[in-house]
Parts: sequence; C-alpha cells; structure tokens
Amino acid sequence: MAEQSHDIDGQPSMDLRNQLDIFDHDSARLAKANRAAAEHALTDPFFSAKVRQDRHDYYITEAERLERLAAMAEKPATTTA
Repeated sequence: MAEQSHDIDGQPSMDLRNQLDIFDHDSARLAKANRAAAEHALTDPFFSAKVRQDRHDYYITEAERLERLAAMAEKPATTTA
C-alpha cells in the first residue's frame, strides 16, 4: 500500500514517489522527493542501521539518476544535418 501524505487542506494524497501523474511528470521534483526520503531513511526507527544506510543509498542513487534526466530535459535537442 502506498504511503500517504496530506495536502494543504489536510486531505490525504498519494506520495509522489509512488503515484506519478503521467501528464505532469517532473524528474526534478521526484529527485527532490527522493532526497527527502533519503534523509528520513537515516533516522527511521523501524529499521536496523545497515538497512537504514542501504535505503538512504538507494534513494540518493535514484535522486542522482532523476537529476541527470532533469538536466537532459533542460538542454535543447540538437540534430546534425
């Protein structure tokens, strides 16, 4: 089951890392969410220290991948004739 967060008005909404909007998929925003998840993973009391570090490393790797995708999307496509 997907984690839930709350909107400004307090209504539950799906966590962005689990539910993507196919019309507004933003790699930079997802990278930011993964970095926040990585920070939280280090302090999550429900996991051992090794698992916390493994989760942190996974989220950081995913954030870096998404940041590379976001950087590629910002660059204009070039074609050679």
